[in-house]
Amino acid sequence: MSSPKKRVLFYLLDGARPDILNGLMAEGKLPHLQQLAEEGTFRTATTCFPSTTGPAYLPFLTGHFPGTMNIPGIRWFDKQEFKRTRWNKMAMRSYCGPEANWFNTDMPAEIPTLFEVMGKSYNLYNMITRNIPDAYDLGKKGKSWLYMRAHFMKRHHPVDLQGHERIMALLNSGKDFDFLFAVFPSVDWDSHYHHIRDYRTVEAYQIADNSIGEVRANLEKKGWWKDTLFMLTSDHGLTPSHTHFDLGDWMTEQGLKSVGYPVIWRRKPKSAVMISGNSFGSIHLLNHDGAQVLKEQELMIHFGKTRMTELLREKAVDFVAYRGNRPGEYMVQNQHGKALITQQRENYSYQPLDADPLFLGHIPPVTHREALESTFNSLYPDALVQISQLLKCRRAGDVVVSARNGYDLRDFWEYPEHKGSHGSLTKEHMHVPMIYNQKGWATHSARTADIFPSLLKWMNKPVPANEGNALN
Repeated sequence: MSSPKKRVLFYLLDGARPDILNGLMAEGKLPHLQQLAEEGTFRTATTCFPSTTGPAYLPFLTGHFPGTMNIPGIRWFDKQEFKRTRWNKMAMRSYCGPEANWFNTDMPAEIPTLFEVMGKSYNLYNMITRNIPDAYDLGKKGKSWLYMRAHFMKRHHPVDLQGHERIMALLNSGKDFDFLFAVFPSVDWDSHYHHIRDYRTVEAYQIADNSIGEVRANLEKKGWWKDTLFMLTSDHGLTPSHTHFDLGDWMTEQGLKSVGYPVIWRRKPKSAVMISGNSFGSIHLLNHDGAQVLKEQELMIHFGKTRMTELLREKAVDFVAYRGNRPGEYMVQNQHGKALITQQRENYSYQPLDADPLFLGHIPPVTHREALESTFNSLYPDALVQISQLLKCRRAGDVVVSARNGYDLRDFWEYPEHKGSHGSLTKEHMHVPMIYNQKGWATHSARTADIFPSLLKWMNKPVPANEGNALN
Protein backbone atom coordinates (compact mmCIF):
# COMPACT_ATOMS: atom_id res chain seq x y z
CA MET A 1 0.00 0.00 0.00
CA SER A 2 1.47 3.33 -1.07
CA SER A 3 2.01 6.14 1.43
CA PRO A 4 -0.27 9.21 1.28
CA LYS A 5 1.05 12.01 -0.91
CA LYS A 6 2.88 14.74 0.98
CA ARG A 7 2.62 18.44 0.14
CA VAL A 8 4.18 21.66 1.45
CA LEU A 9 2.26 24.92 1.86
CA PHE A 10 4.59 27.81 2.66
CA TYR A 11 3.47 31.33 3.63
CA LEU A 12 6.06 34.11 3.67
CA LEU A 13 4.61 36.97 5.71
CA ASP A 14 7.13 39.57 4.58
CA GLY A 15 8.26 41.84 7.42
CA ALA A 16 6.41 40.02 10.22
CA ARG A 17 7.88 40.35 13.71
CA PRO A 18 7.49 37.42 16.13
CA ASP A 19 6.58 39.65 19.07
CA ILE A 20 3.83 41.43 17.14
CA LEU A 21 2.53 38.15 15.73
CA ASN A 22 2.44 36.64 19.21
CA GLY A 23 0.68 39.69 20.63
CA LEU A 24 -2.00 39.66 17.93
CA MET A 25 -2.62 35.97 18.53
CA ALA A 26 -2.97 36.61 22.27
CA GLU A 27 -5.56 39.29 21.47
CA GLY A 28 -7.56 36.81 19.38
CA LYS A 29 -6.95 38.71 16.15
CA LEU A 30 -5.22 35.82 14.34
CA PRO A 31 -7.38 32.79 15.20
CA HIS A 32 -6.15 30.51 12.41
CA LEU A 33 -2.48 31.06 13.21
CA GLN A 34 -3.29 30.64 16.89
CA GLN A 35 -4.85 27.26 16.12
CA LEU A 36 -1.77 26.24 14.12
CA ALA A 37 0.56 27.33 16.92
CA GLU A 38 -1.43 25.30 19.45
CA GLU A 39 -1.54 22.21 17.25
CA GLY A 40 2.06 22.54 16.09
CA THR A 41 4.97 24.85 16.89
CA PHE A 42 5.51 28.61 17.18
CA ARG A 43 9.13 29.62 17.62
CA THR A 44 11.58 32.38 16.74
CA ALA A 45 14.37 31.92 14.20
CA THR A 46 17.10 34.13 12.79
CA THR A 47 17.22 35.44 9.25
CA CYS A 48 20.41 36.51 7.43
CA PHE A 49 22.51 39.66 7.02
CA PRO A 50 21.45 41.86 5.33
CA SER A 51 17.97 41.28 6.67
CA THR A 52 16.21 42.54 3.57
CA THR A 53 13.62 41.33 1.05
CA GLY A 54 15.06 39.36 -1.86
CA PRO A 55 18.46 38.36 -0.46
CA ALA A 56 16.75 37.13 2.72
CA TYR A 57 14.54 34.82 0.62
CA LEU A 58 17.66 32.92 -0.43
CA PRO A 59 18.27 30.94 2.80
CA PHE A 60 14.91 29.16 2.81
CA LEU A 61 14.66 28.80 -0.99
CA THR A 62 18.26 27.65 -1.60
CA GLY A 63 19.67 26.85 1.85
CA HIS A 64 22.44 29.41 1.30
CA PHE A 65 23.22 32.87 2.64
CA PRO A 66 23.35 36.03 0.46
CA GLY A 67 27.16 36.17 0.47
CA THR A 68 27.38 32.60 -0.78
CA MET A 69 24.82 33.37 -3.48
CA ASN A 70 26.73 36.53 -4.53
CA ILE A 71 23.61 38.67 -3.96
CA PRO A 72 24.59 40.71 -0.88
CA GLY A 73 21.72 43.21 -0.93
CA ILE A 74 18.57 44.41 -2.65
CA ARG A 75 21.05 46.80 -4.26
CA TRP A 76 24.65 45.79 -4.91
CA PHE A 77 27.77 47.03 -6.69
CA ASP A 78 30.63 45.11 -8.28
CA LYS A 79 33.83 47.16 -8.25
CA GLN A 80 35.68 44.72 -10.49
CA GLU A 81 33.03 44.88 -13.20
CA PHE A 82 32.59 48.64 -12.84
CA LYS A 83 36.29 49.31 -13.27
CA ARG A 84 36.41 46.98 -16.25
CA THR A 85 33.78 49.06 -18.05
CA ARG A 86 30.88 51.20 -16.87
CA TRP A 87 28.84 49.96 -19.83
CA ASN A 88 28.34 46.68 -18.07
CA LYS A 89 25.03 45.39 -16.73
CA MET A 90 26.92 43.34 -14.12
CA ALA A 91 28.50 46.42 -12.52
CA MET A 92 25.56 47.18 -10.23
CA ARG A 93 22.03 46.17 -9.51
CA SER A 94 18.81 47.33 -7.89
CA TYR A 95 16.05 44.77 -7.54
CA CYS A 96 13.65 47.60 -6.59
CA GLY A 97 12.39 47.95 -10.14
CA PRO A 98 12.88 46.47 -13.63
CA GLU A 99 16.27 44.96 -12.71
CA ALA A 100 14.43 42.54 -10.42
CA ASN A 101 14.02 40.45 -13.56
CA TRP A 102 17.77 39.69 -13.40
CA PHE A 103 17.62 38.16 -9.90
CA ASN A 104 17.22 34.66 -11.35
CA THR A 105 20.26 34.88 -13.62
CA ASP A 106 22.36 36.67 -10.99
CA MET A 107 22.13 33.59 -8.73
CA PRO A 108 24.71 30.80 -9.24
CA ALA A 109 23.21 28.46 -11.83
CA GLU A 110 24.53 25.34 -10.10
CA ILE A 111 22.63 25.98 -6.83
CA PRO A 112 19.02 24.76 -7.13
CA THR A 113 15.98 26.40 -5.60
CA LEU A 114 13.15 24.57 -3.87
CA PHE A 115 11.03 25.14 -6.98
CA GLU A 116 13.47 23.03 -8.97
CA VAL A 117 13.70 20.08 -6.56
CA MET A 118 10.32 19.81 -4.81
CA GLY A 119 8.23 18.57 -7.73
CA LYS A 120 5.14 20.37 -9.02
CA SER A 121 5.81 23.81 -7.54
CA TYR A 122 3.67 26.95 -7.61
CA ASN A 123 4.82 30.49 -6.80
CA LEU A 124 2.95 33.61 -5.72
CA TYR A 125 4.62 37.07 -5.85
CA ASN A 126 8.18 35.86 -5.20
CA MET A 127 10.87 37.36 -7.46
CA ILE A 128 12.86 34.10 -7.49
CA THR A 129 11.16 32.32 -10.39
CA ARG A 130 13.95 30.48 -12.19
CA ASN A 131 12.56 27.56 -14.24
CA ILE A 132 8.99 28.09 -12.98
CA PRO A 133 6.56 27.72 -15.92
CA ASP A 134 4.32 30.76 -16.41
CA ALA A 135 1.27 28.63 -15.65
CA TYR A 136 2.72 27.86 -12.21
CA ASP A 137 3.62 31.48 -11.43
CA LEU A 138 0.29 32.52 -9.93
CA GLY A 139 1.18 36.16 -9.33
CA LYS A 140 2.94 36.96 -12.59
CA LYS A 141 -0.03 38.28 -14.53
CA GLY A 142 -0.66 41.89 -13.55
CA LYS A 143 1.97 41.90 -10.80
CA SER A 144 3.86 44.97 -12.09
CA TRP A 145 0.72 47.11 -12.16
CA LEU A 146 -0.47 45.85 -8.77
CA TYR A 147 2.89 46.54 -7.13
CA MET A 148 3.28 49.98 -8.72
CA ARG A 149 -0.20 51.05 -7.61
CA ALA A 150 0.45 49.71 -4.12
CA HIS A 151 3.75 51.61 -3.90
CA PHE A 152 2.65 55.04 -5.06
CA MET A 153 -0.95 55.01 -3.78
CA LYS A 154 -0.12 53.20 -0.52
CA ARG A 155 -2.96 50.77 -1.22
CA HIS A 156 -1.23 47.55 -0.29
CA HIS A 157 -3.98 45.19 0.81
CA PRO A 158 -5.43 44.58 -2.70
CA VAL A 159 -2.15 42.81 -3.56
CA ASP A 160 -2.55 40.30 -0.72
CA LEU A 161 -6.28 39.88 -1.32
CA GLN A 162 -5.76 39.14 -5.00
CA GLY A 163 -2.93 36.78 -4.13
CA HIS A 164 -5.27 34.80 -1.90
CA GLU A 165 -7.87 34.68 -4.67
CA ARG A 166 -5.27 33.18 -6.99
CA ILE A 167 -4.37 30.50 -4.44
CA MET A 168 -8.04 29.59 -4.08
CA ALA A 169 -8.49 29.54 -7.86
CA LEU A 170 -5.68 26.99 -8.08
CA LEU A 171 -7.15 24.82 -5.32
CA ASN A 172 -10.64 25.00 -6.85
CA SER A 173 -9.36 24.19 -10.34
CA GLY A 174 -8.83 20.53 -9.50
CA LYS A 175 -5.06 20.80 -9.99
CA ASP A 176 -2.68 19.28 -7.46
CA PHE A 177 0.62 20.60 -6.13
CA ASP A 178 3.71 19.40 -4.32
CA PHE A 179 4.95 22.81 -3.17
CA LEU A 180 3.11 26.12 -2.97
CA PHE A 181 5.12 29.18 -1.95
CA ALA A 182 3.10 32.34 -1.31
CA VAL A 183 4.40 35.80 -0.41
CA PHE A 184 2.13 38.24 1.43
CA PRO A 185 3.98 41.59 1.15
CA SER A 186 1.63 44.06 2.85
CA VAL A 187 2.92 43.72 6.43
CA ASP A 188 6.29 44.91 5.14
CA TRP A 189 4.86 47.76 3.07
CA ASP A 190 2.52 49.03 5.78
CA SER A 191 5.33 48.83 8.35
CA HIS A 192 7.54 50.92 6.03
CA TYR A 193 4.98 53.57 5.15
CA HIS A 194 2.97 53.78 8.39
CA HIS A 195 4.19 51.96 11.52
CA ILE A 196 4.88 48.39 12.59
CA ARG A 197 1.75 48.54 14.82
CA ASP A 198 -0.45 50.76 12.64
CA TYR A 199 -4.03 49.52 12.20
CA ARG A 200 -3.32 48.98 8.49
CA THR A 201 -0.35 46.78 9.36
CA VAL A 202 -2.51 44.79 11.76
CA GLU A 203 -5.09 44.37 8.98
CA ALA A 204 -2.32 43.00 6.73
CA TYR A 205 -1.53 40.33 9.34
CA GLN A 206 -5.25 39.51 9.45
CA ILE A 207 -5.52 39.17 5.66
CA ALA A 208 -2.84 36.47 5.76
CA ASP A 209 -4.56 34.78 8.71
CA ASN A 210 -7.91 34.73 6.90
CA SER A 211 -6.21 33.28 3.84
CA ILE A 212 -4.67 30.50 5.91
CA GLY A 213 -8.05 29.66 7.41
CA GLU A 214 -9.80 29.44 4.04
CA VAL A 215 -6.99 27.49 2.40
CA ARG A 216 -6.84 25.05 5.32
CA ALA A 217 -10.60 24.47 5.11
CA ASN A 218 -10.25 23.69 1.40
CA LEU A 219 -7.41 21.23 2.00
CA GLU A 220 -9.31 19.57 4.85
CA LYS A 221 -12.32 19.14 2.57
CA LYS A 222 -10.07 17.47 -0.02
CA GLY A 223 -8.57 15.23 2.66
CA TRP A 224 -5.09 16.69 2.02
CA TRP A 225 -4.44 18.71 5.17
CA LYS A 226 -3.22 15.90 7.44
CA ASP A 227 -0.42 15.09 4.98
CA THR A 228 0.45 18.74 4.25
CA LEU A 229 3.33 20.48 5.97
CA PHE A 230 2.28 24.08 6.59
CA MET A 231 4.98 26.59 7.42
CA LEU A 232 4.95 30.36 7.92
CA THR A 233 7.96 32.58 8.41
CA SER A 234 9.32 36.00 7.52
CA ASP A 235 12.47 37.31 5.90
CA HIS A 236 13.09 40.10 8.42
CA GLY A 237 11.57 42.25 11.15
CA LEU A 238 11.28 46.05 11.10
CA THR A 239 11.71 48.99 13.46
CA PRO A 240 10.18 52.48 13.24
CA SER A 241 12.48 55.15 11.75
CA HIS A 242 12.50 58.72 13.06
CA THR A 243 15.65 60.07 11.35
CA HIS A 244 17.04 59.71 7.82
CA PHE A 245 20.82 59.84 7.31
CA ASP A 246 21.87 59.59 3.67
CA LEU A 247 25.10 57.61 3.55
CA GLY A 248 25.72 58.38 -0.14
CA ASP A 249 25.43 62.14 0.41
CA TRP A 250 27.71 61.86 3.44
CA MET A 251 30.38 60.18 1.32
CA THR A 252 30.16 62.94 -1.29
CA GLU A 253 30.40 65.62 1.39
CA GLN A 254 33.50 63.85 2.70
CA GLY A 255 35.23 64.26 -0.66
CA LEU A 256 34.45 60.77 -2.01
CA LYS A 257 31.84 61.57 -4.67
CA SER A 258 29.39 58.71 -4.64
CA VAL A 259 27.17 56.94 -7.11
CA GLY A 260 24.13 54.99 -5.98
CA TYR A 261 20.58 54.33 -7.07
CA PRO A 262 18.93 56.15 -8.72
CA VAL A 263 21.89 58.49 -9.51
CA ILE A 264 24.28 55.93 -11.00
CA TRP A 265 25.91 58.12 -13.67
CA ARG A 266 28.26 60.70 -12.14
CA ARG A 267 31.55 61.80 -13.64
CA LYS A 268 34.64 60.30 -12.01
CA PRO A 269 33.04 58.90 -8.86
CA LYS A 270 35.30 58.03 -5.98
CA SER A 271 32.89 55.68 -4.24
CA ALA A 272 29.61 53.80 -4.62
CA VAL A 273 27.01 53.34 -1.88
CA MET A 274 24.30 50.70 -2.02
CA ILE A 275 21.46 50.69 0.52
CA SER A 276 19.25 47.70 1.36
CA GLY A 277 16.15 47.83 3.57
CA ASN A 278 17.42 51.33 4.44
CA SER A 279 19.23 50.09 7.57
CA PHE A 280 22.05 48.35 5.71
CA GLY A 281 24.66 50.02 3.53
CA SER A 282 27.72 48.91 1.61
CA ILE A 283 30.53 51.34 0.72
CA HIS A 284 32.73 50.60 -2.29
CA LEU A 285 35.84 52.75 -2.69
CA LEU A 286 36.90 53.63 -6.24
CA ASN A 287 39.74 56.05 -5.35
CA HIS A 288 42.53 53.50 -5.69
CA ASP A 289 44.37 51.53 -8.35
CA GLY A 290 43.11 48.02 -8.98
CA ALA A 291 39.66 46.52 -8.51
CA GLN A 292 40.23 44.49 -5.34
CA VAL A 293 38.13 44.77 -2.22
CA LEU A 294 40.18 46.50 0.44
CA LYS A 295 41.46 44.88 3.59
CA GLU A 296 42.08 46.81 6.80
CA GLN A 297 45.49 48.26 6.00
CA GLU A 298 44.50 49.43 2.50
CA LEU A 299 41.11 50.61 3.75
CA MET A 300 42.64 52.94 6.32
CA ILE A 301 44.80 54.46 3.60
CA HIS A 302 42.06 55.07 1.01
CA PHE A 303 39.13 55.71 3.33
CA GLY A 304 41.22 57.25 6.06
CA LYS A 305 41.21 56.84 9.81
CA THR A 306 39.85 60.34 10.33
CA ARG A 307 36.96 59.74 7.95
CA MET A 308 36.22 56.43 9.65
CA THR A 309 36.14 58.18 13.03
CA GLU A 310 33.72 60.77 11.67
CA LEU A 311 31.46 58.09 10.19
CA LEU A 312 31.32 56.20 13.48
CA ARG A 313 30.38 59.39 15.32
CA GLU A 314 27.19 59.69 13.27
CA LYS A 315 24.19 58.77 15.43
CA ALA A 316 22.70 56.72 12.61
CA VAL A 317 25.68 54.34 12.49
CA ASP A 318 25.57 51.43 14.92
CA PHE A 319 28.72 49.71 13.67
CA VAL A 320 30.76 48.99 10.56
CA ALA A 321 32.39 45.76 9.44
CA TYR A 322 35.27 45.18 7.04
CA ARG A 323 37.89 42.60 6.18
CA GLY A 324 40.97 42.12 8.32
CA ASN A 325 44.46 41.86 6.86
CA ARG A 326 44.51 38.06 6.96
CA PRO A 327 42.14 35.57 5.37
CA GLY A 328 39.19 34.67 7.59
CA GLU A 329 39.51 37.81 9.72
CA TYR A 330 36.72 40.38 9.91
CA MET A 331 36.76 43.60 11.92
CA VAL A 332 33.71 45.03 13.67
CA GLN A 333 34.03 48.64 14.84
CA ASN A 334 31.87 51.27 16.51
CA GLN A 335 32.69 54.66 18.01
CA HIS A 336 34.23 53.01 21.07
CA GLY A 337 36.60 50.63 19.29
CA LYS A 338 36.77 47.34 17.48
CA ALA A 339 36.67 43.58 17.80
CA LEU A 340 37.88 40.70 15.67
CA ILE A 341 35.78 37.89 14.21
CA THR A 342 37.81 34.95 12.97
CA GLN A 343 36.68 32.03 10.88
CA GLN A 344 39.08 29.14 10.56
CA ARG A 345 37.58 26.21 8.65
CA GLU A 346 34.41 25.25 10.55
CA ASN A 347 35.08 27.36 13.65
CA TYR A 348 34.22 30.95 14.54
CA SER A 349 35.53 33.15 17.34
CA TYR A 350 35.03 36.69 18.63
CA GLN A 351 37.68 38.72 20.42
CA PRO A 352 37.15 42.28 21.70
CA LEU A 353 40.28 44.33 21.03
CA ASP A 354 39.92 47.86 22.41
CA ALA A 355 36.11 47.57 22.70
CA ASP A 356 33.24 45.09 22.47
CA PRO A 357 30.97 46.60 19.77
CA LEU A 358 28.65 43.56 19.64
CA PHE A 359 28.43 43.17 23.45
CA LEU A 360 29.25 39.47 23.23
CA GLY A 361 32.34 39.18 25.41
CA HIS A 362 35.08 36.79 24.36
CA ILE A 363 33.85 33.76 22.39
CA PRO A 364 36.49 31.04 21.86
CA PRO A 365 36.43 28.95 18.67
CA VAL A 366 33.02 27.33 18.25
CA THR A 367 31.10 25.63 15.45
CA HIS A 368 28.56 27.61 13.43
CA ARG A 369 25.74 26.01 15.44
CA GLU A 370 27.40 26.90 18.74
CA ALA A 371 27.99 30.42 17.41
CA LEU A 372 24.26 30.73 16.78
CA GLU A 373 23.32 29.34 20.19
CA SER A 374 25.69 31.68 22.03
CA THR A 375 24.44 34.80 20.24
CA PHE A 376 20.77 33.96 19.56
CA ASN A 377 19.33 36.09 22.37
CA SER A 378 21.98 38.80 22.13
CA LEU A 379 21.57 42.26 20.60
CA TYR A 380 23.06 40.87 17.36
CA PRO A 381 21.88 37.29 16.74
CA ASP A 382 24.17 35.02 14.70
CA ALA A 383 26.58 37.92 14.20
CA LEU A 384 29.74 35.80 13.81
CA VAL A 385 28.38 33.64 11.00
CA GLN A 386 26.42 36.38 9.26
CA ILE A 387 29.24 38.93 9.08
CA SER A 388 31.61 36.21 7.88
CA GLN A 389 29.31 34.92 5.13
CA LEU A 390 28.62 38.42 3.85
CA LEU A 391 32.20 39.68 3.68
CA LYS A 392 33.31 36.66 1.69
CA CYS A 393 31.44 38.25 -1.21
CA ARG A 394 33.27 40.98 -3.10
CA ARG A 395 29.96 42.66 -3.98
CA ALA A 396 29.44 43.32 -0.26
CA GLY A 397 31.87 46.24 -0.62
CA ASP A 398 34.86 47.50 1.33
CA VAL A 399 32.84 48.62 4.36
CA VAL A 400 29.45 47.36 5.55
CA VAL A 401 27.35 49.77 7.63
CA SER A 402 24.63 48.61 10.02
CA ALA A 403 22.28 51.38 11.18
CA ARG A 404 21.11 52.03 14.72
CA ASN A 405 17.43 51.33 15.35
CA GLY A 406 15.38 54.45 14.73
CA TYR A 407 17.67 55.65 11.95
CA ASP A 408 18.09 54.68 8.33
CA LEU A 409 20.70 55.33 5.64
CA ARG A 410 18.67 56.77 2.75
CA ASP A 411 16.83 60.08 2.51
CA PHE A 412 15.79 62.17 -0.51
CA TRP A 413 15.26 59.40 -3.06
CA GLU A 414 13.05 57.22 -0.87
CA TYR A 415 9.51 57.96 -2.03
CA PRO A 416 7.08 57.56 -0.40
CA GLU A 417 8.99 58.38 2.78
CA HIS A 418 9.86 55.31 4.82
CA LYS A 419 8.79 55.40 8.46
CA GLY A 420 10.14 51.94 9.16
CA SER A 421 13.28 50.12 8.07
CA HIS A 422 15.21 46.86 8.27
CA GLY A 423 18.40 45.31 6.94
CA SER A 424 20.61 45.64 10.00
CA LEU A 425 22.01 42.99 12.33
CA THR A 426 19.94 44.07 15.35
CA LYS A 427 17.70 41.42 16.90
CA GLU A 428 14.57 43.39 15.96
CA HIS A 429 15.51 42.91 12.31
CA MET A 430 17.10 39.46 12.61
CA HIS A 431 14.45 37.63 14.65
CA VAL A 432 11.56 36.21 12.60
CA PRO A 433 8.57 34.01 13.45
CA MET A 434 8.46 30.37 12.42
CA ILE A 435 5.14 28.49 12.70
CA TYR A 436 4.61 24.95 11.45
CA ASN A 437 1.89 22.36 12.00
CA GLN A 438 4.26 19.78 13.47
CA LYS A 439 5.45 18.90 16.96
CA GLY A 440 8.56 17.08 18.08
CA TRP A 441 11.05 18.79 15.78
CA ALA A 442 14.45 19.94 17.06
CA THR A 443 14.29 22.67 19.68
CA HIS A 444 17.79 24.11 19.25
CA SER A 445 18.15 27.63 17.84
CA ALA A 446 17.10 27.82 14.21
CA ARG A 447 17.97 29.84 11.14
CA THR A 448 15.74 30.37 8.13
CA ALA A 449 18.42 28.44 6.19
CA ASP A 450 17.28 25.35 8.12
CA ILE A 451 13.95 25.46 6.31
CA PHE A 452 15.44 24.34 2.99
CA PRO A 453 16.66 20.90 4.17
CA SER A 454 13.65 20.50 6.47
CA LEU A 455 11.13 20.80 3.63
CA LEU A 456 13.08 18.43 1.39
CA LYS A 457 13.40 15.89 4.19
CA TRP A 458 9.64 16.09 4.80
CA MET A 459 9.03 15.39 1.11
CA ASN A 460 11.56 12.50 1.12
CA LYS A 461 13.60 14.32 -1.53
CA PRO A 462 17.40 14.32 -1.90
CA VAL A 463 18.92 17.30 -0.09
CA PRO A 464 21.58 19.23 -2.04
CA ALA A 465 24.54 20.74 -0.19
CA ASN A 466 23.41 23.75 1.84
CA GLU A 467 24.23 25.92 4.85
CA GLY A 468 21.27 24.83 6.98
CA ASN A 469 20.47 21.82 9.15
CA ALA A 470 17.14 20.00 8.98
CA LEU A 471 14.94 20.52 12.03
CA ASN A 472 12.96 17.31 11.54
